[in-house]
Amino acid sequence: MVKIEIYRKNLKIVKFTVKGHADFSEFGTDIVCSAVSISATQTLNGILELLKLKPKYEYIEGFISCDLENIDLNGKEEQLDILLESMYEMLKNISIEYSKNVKLIEKEAS
Repeated sequence: MVKIEIYRKNLKIVKFTVKGHADFSEFGTDIVCSAVSISATQTLNGILELLKLKPKYEYIEGFISCDLENIDLNGKEEQLDILLESMYEMLKNISIEYSKNVKLIEKEAS
């Protein structure tokens, strides 16, 4: 199962993690795992390459983590929120449609 954790502070997403595999189908043909990975990866790439922000992040097979707390947003708060909320909506919809394979958890950041 893919476990997605979304951390919010003052209603804004400040961190996300995605770990595990969906086990919807065989490795290499798992559309659920692919959809989750694409959404999280595209968001991370947008943060790094388009917005040129420098979050703490980790990206390895079966694990993506991005921590945006305490970084300089360089006035790009609105663009960042759009990227993160778009990712959230996609992941939420996937977790509803494939609830046996994807679990989305929202938490309050400390």
